[in-house]
Order: sequence, then structure tokens, then C-alpha cells
Amino acid sequence: MHGTAALNLPGDFYQTWQAMSHEDLLLDQIRKAPRRVATYLRSQAVQTDGMMAMVDRYGIGSIATATQIRTDHQGSLFLACLRHGGSSVRRWHNGERDFLYASVEVLDRQIRQRADVTAATSGEGVELLVSAAGHCVFGGAGLLALGMDAEGPVRDKLQAAIRTALTRTGRLVADDLGLVITAKPAKVDDGAGLRRVHVRPLSPVSRLSPREAEVAALLTQGLSHKHVARHLGISPATVRNQTSQIYDKLGVHNRATLASVLASASPDRSSPP
Repeated sequence: MHGTAALNLPGDFYQTWQAMSHEDLLLDQIRKAPRRVATYLRSQAVQTDGMMAMVDRYGIGSIATATQIRTDHQGSLFLACLRHGGSSVRRWHNGERDFLYASVEVLDRQIRQRADVTAATSGEGVELLVSAAGHCVFGGAGLLALGMDAEGPVRDKLQAAIRTALTRTGRLVADDLGLVITAKPAKVDDGAGLRRVHVRPLSPVSRLSPREAEVAALLTQGLSHKHVARHLGISPATVRNQTSQIYDKLGVHNRATLASVLASASPDRSSPP
């Protein structure tokens, strides 16, 4: 999973790069020598159609990219500098390359120090650092610890859910992902404009509808189906049907077990948007 921010470039630059990334000559250099600055010149002999189309679209003459490879392989931090000017632009000298690589190392270290990412456990969840677009930049390994492979279609759903969570003050219940996502208030000192979100597994209690939650709470107080029905203004038959649904959703078979499950669960429902 990746996060990106671009300065002095059109808003569609990242999408354009994604479409041609399989032809990116810089990526090939990074794979072969990850601790060296990768460079590209529009005038160089080795080219791909996708690379030429991208740089010509934005008037780029040369690119230098430094990458900080993550040991957990869950993501990488990179800095790319671009020069305009077409094929006549000058090459990158060694001092510029050294400065770029030193910059990405310092930035990576600063973000790691500020991230304070906690280790994930199945019950507590994991804290992530994400971009405004919902991309997970730090903490992705914790998602694997939760049994979630955040790639492919799941990645798109997770990013959309995170984007929604960033606009809310309460918790977001992502039923289709089986997760509860809570965005923490933005801090001035969070690195690179990233936001912190806490992600944890969705508890079974959160799968109850609001009315089922009301019925469950009254049942644990010892009320009969008839008294629950009278309290809520519904029929005893409806209460019996909802009781059966509650038991099925929570995997319980009696009121004592139901009370235990409710007592150990914390409310997951998010605040209204």
C-alpha cells in the first residue's frame, strides 16, 4: 500500500503514473539497487512507450528517485525530484543524489519516530498512519496480524472506508470488512501530513440492529418476552423472532451467555456523519 503527495504537478499525475507503472524504468533500477538513487533522462537511449508518454505529457526532462525500503515489505517511502525542460535538461550530479538519499532517510526516521505505531493484537487492533486519500503508509504489517491481506479489491474497500472515517468524529463500522475504524484528531507534528487511524476487528455485538440491541439489553435484565414487548410497544411474537436472530448473530444459546457477551463488548456503532 502506498501514499503519495506531489508538489507543482497536476492532480492527475499519480493516476497517470499508476496506469503506466509497469513500464516505469525507475522501478526496475530500484528493484536491482534499492539503496541507490534511480535516475531517468528523456534523452537516454533506453525507453518505454509509457515512460515517454508520461514525461512528455508533463514536460519532464529528468527524474531522480530515492527510496527507503521497509524491512516488513509492507510499503516504502520515496522522494522523487523532477526537472522540466525536455531532452535538453542536465544530468543529476553526485551531490544532488547524495542529498536526495539523505533526505529520504531523515524523513523516514522522523515519521517512524512520530508514528508510534503499536503492535497489533487480535483484540486491540492496530494503529496506522494514513494519507488523506486513505492509503496506509505505516502500520500495514499490523493488518496482516489481524488476518487481513490489504491488497486487491480489499485494498480499495479499506481505502474508501478510511477516507470516510477521516471525515467523522466517531467510529466507523465497516461491516463488509469486519472492522471498526476510528480516526484520531489531526496533530500538527504528525509527519508528512499523515493521519492516525485505529483499526480493530468488529465485535459480534456490533452486528445487532438498534432494535435487536434494545431487545438483548432487556432480556439480560430478566424481562420475559411479554414484558419486553410491552416495554418496546411490539408483539411478543416479534420479540421471540428477534431473540432467535440475536442468538444466531452472537452464537449464544441462553440468556446467561448473552449477558456475558454483552458485558464484555464495547459499543462499536459510529456517530452519525
